[in-house]
Amino acid sequence: MEIESSPRKRAKAMGASSSEDRLSGLPDDVLHSILVGLPIKCAVRTSAISTRWARLWIHAVAASAVLDFTDRDFVRGQSPAQIAATVARCIAIHGAAPIDVLRVALSPVGALGQDVLEWIAAALGRGAREVRVDLARRGVLHNDDASLLQIPGGMFQVGNSLAVLSLGRCSLRAVPPGAAGLASLTSLSLDRVDVTDDALRDVVSECRLLEFLSLRSCHLLASVRVGGERLRGLEIVGCLAMRDLQVAAPALESFAFHGDILYSRDDYETEPVVFVGKGNSRTTWNADTPELRDAYLSHLGFGEYDPLIHDFAYSCALLKVAHARILTLCSKGLLHIDVERNCLELDVDTPNLEELDSMGDDDVALFASFFELTDPPLLERLFVRLPAACHDTTEDACSGTATDEDEDIVLDEEISLDHLTFINMMSFRGTTHELRLLRFVLRRAPVLEQLVLVTPEEEGTPGDHGQLLRIVQEHVSETRKAPWRDARITVCRPREDDSRSPAHTKYYHDDQAHSS
Repeated sequence: MEIESSPRKRAKAMGASSSEDRLSGLPDDVLHSILVGLPIKCAVRTSAISTRWARLWIHAVAASAVLDFTDRDFVRGQSPAQIAATVARCIAIHGAAPIDVLRVALSPVGALGQDVLEWIAAALGRGAREVRVDLARRGVLHNDDASLLQIPGGMFQVGNSLAVLSLGRCSLRAVPPGAAGLASLTSLSLDRVDVTDDALRDVVSECRLLEFLSLRSCHLLASVRVGGERLRGLEIVGCLAMRDLQVAAPALESFAFHGDILYSRDDYETEPVVFVGKGNSRTTWNADTPELRDAYLSHLGFGEYDPLIHDFAYSCALLKVAHARILTLCSKGLLHIDVERNCLELDVDTPNLEELDSMGDDDVALFASFFELTDPPLLERLFVRLPAACHDTTEDACSGTATDEDEDIVLDEEISLDHLTFINMMSFRGTTHELRLLRFVLRRAPVLEQLVLVTPEEEGTPGDHGQLLRIVQEHVSETRKAPWRDARITVCRPREDDSRSPAHTKYYHDDQAHSS
């Protein structure tokens, strides 16, 4: 007996067949032009249509000057031999045409090590300006040296067009100092690379055009000396053996440090952070400090505060960057500052600070201590990243119920944030601690124009934005008079927040958590 499908199903099937026939009926050159503009993950998926499509996407990728094999969809379901064959075929089809960019991400690299080296050599030989090879295993801060991909000594011996080099889980021990192939670099990123203090100094000193340097989880670095007349950005993340840092970069604009606090174990008279270079026109206390635009100091996720190790170390680092226009600081740093402030007369001058991003805690005392210590005269924008998990057990979120801890902080020396016009608090639930923190700022911000409270993304926290908004407005009306009535107050979820973003949108402790 023959069963006939419904008219709707027949029409749907005919439509799908007709659509497929029309697409597959296009000439190769038209399909090629379509595939060239697709990301590699989308191009790879077309190979499931037919063997003709598999041939087309490989030729389309090979025709591009950008060979990007970093998408997870590219390696998913393929054996190492298949991956190597596909990339080798793309490079072979590419012929002698120039390769501008080569990007490869494989983990674990396994038996593909020699293939990866051949891909790098082929790209360099065809004039590549950017080479990024990421073989690092996510969630592993340090890989054993034996598992690193050994870069041969001759890889960078010949001069080339390379400007951007990023290596993850590689070894540079065989690469001799002064390699001509690295001389034209403007950007160098090393992630889980077995580079030593001396080797790093030698490499950087020969890269006279270097503008950006990133060091991540390089466990052999202990006493780092880097510099360059053109170096504008320096990023140091998770280099836990590092104990002191000297930077000779008069043009440095951006400095990010995420890891354990720098200190010298054997010589407590040596400053853990030293800037060497031409004078900073904005400050007179340290003529060697570069004119930083922004600085990021954090060691969230790297253990607890230890007074025998960390005392007076964080403040030294902060003193070196306090003149920046933009600062991002973690809550543990605020704790260090508070402890040190009670031990000695500590004074941190922030004469240029326009934007402050504080992350990781809702402790009003630490927050108040920082403001009393710095009293930033030009602060315009304040971002506060509250803890993702709620630690306030004195009340339920959104209750607005007063407790014994609800009293406002009174400073020994009162301050006024006369230029503060914008506040954004993220992960705001309306707890006692958070409302107390909010009131502390509001009482000292007479010209505030916009307050944005971003609640957590998860459901039910809080469930009623209207209730939270009413509670906040009550606190606002009790805190400020006429100026505050014209300010805009917004309560929203992260996806609804269309207000301005902080200068630092990358939070390294988030990267660390997501990769583990």
